[in-house]
Amino acid sequence: MADFQGIADALIKGQAQKVKEMVQQAIKEETAPVDILQNGLIAGMAVVGERFKKNEIYVPEVLIAARAMHAGMNELKRSEER
Repeated sequence: MADFQGIADALIKGQAQKVKEMVQQAIKEETAPVDILQNGLIAGMAVVGERFKKNEIYVPEVLIAARAMHAGMNELKRSEER
């Protein structure tokens, strides 16, 4: 089963390469792309958004997390194209 929490945690930390690898693994495990998106990527960005709203993180950290989100989204797009 896909590690949605791991994907979200890596995204929150801005670890784009790790997010990419974890999304690839989830795809190999035949996890539905919509589940990866909602339970991993969007869940992670929701935490980033809350922390930003509370002034716990700032724009640079949000942009780094967004870059990690983009890396995960690219893998989902590639899997859909196959």
